[in-house]
Amino acid sequence: MGLKSYLKRGIRYIVKGIPEKYISVTIQTTEPNRMLQGKNIIITGGGRGLGYYIAKRSIQEGANVLITGRNEEVLKKAVTELGNHVQYLVFNVMNINKLETFIHSASEIFGGEKIHSLVSNAGISLHEGNFRNVTEEGWDKQMDTNLKGNYFLVGQFVQYLEKQENTSGSIVVITSERAKRSDDIPYGLTKAATSSFIQCMASKVIEKGIRINGVGPGVTASDMTGFDRNGNMYAEFQAGKRIFIPEEIAEVVNFLLSDVSNCINGEIITCNQGRHISHW
Repeated sequence: MGLKSYLKRGIRYIVKGIPEKYISVTIQTTEPNRMLQGKNIIITGGGRGLGYYIAKRSIQEGANVLITGRNEEVLKKAVTELGNHVQYLVFNVMNINKLETFIHSASEIFGGEKIHSLVSNAGISLHEGNFRNVTEEGWDKQMDTNLKGNYFLVGQFVQYLEKQENTSGSIVVITSERAKRSDDIPYGLTKAATSSFIQCMASKVIEKGIRINGVGPGVTASDMTGFDRNGNMYAEFQAGKRIFIPEEIAEVVNFLLSDVSNCINGEIITCNQGRHISHW
């Protein structure tokens, strides 16, 4: 570019300002082929955000879904929107001593039929920024929900499957891209520890046909992140310069829930277009 062109661009920026970069995201999904036909699936935190879209996609693939969460009104609204083949059960994953009762209640909702899969999705982030802003209360709340709650829920569900005549099943735990890097705030630390227990548990139960995998979303438009899926999805900090939408993550989760991914176990699939990868 010559000097004349640079001068013209400079004058244009002075007069009109630096143009805003804008990206909109088009939903790209595979055509439903009923790959979860007849599967009974529990999805925690399924009333909104990513859990809602995982439930929606699972239903499209033929699954019977039970969504859980702490807010009954949110769950009722989600069930109304999702239509048939979905029910709800109010439950907080922090209630460790009630997990066995929770699994039993879920089984009754499915008419006593086997529960084939669990999506352990419930989680919170307080967005402290760095360690200087972390409080003991915030630490405990995130550790108890994201790590302790999910750890014991997955363990309880494994024990449920081990009691079935056919012990096979698939568990998907929602972690985060933050698990791939060092961190100083509770959210990221819980996700790093979660990735560790996913891989270790997975190696110990695969011989019974039980698979445990993780999905680590990048920054995805949701209530938690505050990004509007209908607005500008441009993000300079992202590898691909955009925010993700929950349907993209739901595609990966449903693949891992299905029998077509039977050869995959103990993996953490990070869905951020490679932002976590360090290189020279």
